[in-house]
Amino acid sequence: MSDKFTPQEEQILQNSFEEMSQVGVRSFTVDALAGKLGMSKKTIYKFFPTKDALIEKSVTFFLSVVERKFRKVRESNLDPASKFVELMEFIMNQARKVPIERVADLKIRYPDVWQIIVRFRLSRRDDFHAILKEAQEAGLVRAEIDIDLAATLYINIINSTFLPEFFIDNDLPVRETGITFLKMITGGLFTPEGLKNVKID
Repeated sequence: MSDKFTPQEEQILQNSFEEMSQVGVRSFTVDALAGKLGMSKKTIYKFFPTKDALIEKSVTFFLSVVERKFRKVRESNLDPASKFVELMEFIMNQARKVPIERVADLKIRYPDVWQIIVRFRLSRRDDFHAILKEAQEAGLVRAEIDIDLAATLYINIINSTFLPEFFIDNDLPVRETGITFLKMITGGLFTPEGLKNVKID
């Protein structure tokens, strides 16, 4: 993500995202946010002139936090199999912080913002490709796996299946569903040696 925010903007956006996660975009108000932050609405509107702009930038800010985490894990000294699992665990932990009904409401009421999320998800394909390639070169992913195809399939399955309505219609818990999916994927990708490094709680 290319957006750069000042410390005050980050404070507003972080609290805005947390507030939206708790009450949903329908009930979210700039008045309530200003009260929570102890600042005037005028100050918030100086940076974000409308509620819609604030909601969009709040989501963009959250995605930038996720992107930084991805970069940090990719650059870490963890073995590549552990990197793969840590990223998936991070995604699942972030997802369960926001009730799925809130996500569904965002998708319906702000389709343009939802498309930002979709594009962000798809852009993570290169992250997973790099990690899986590294894992294959280390003998942790099966040699016969086409990494280009696997990374593309993986990220598109997530993007097209893990939608708010999927969890709501099937009455599925987000984290438990994610763990089951992760176990299925790692079981098919990793070698016995790689699976030794894959610890999924």
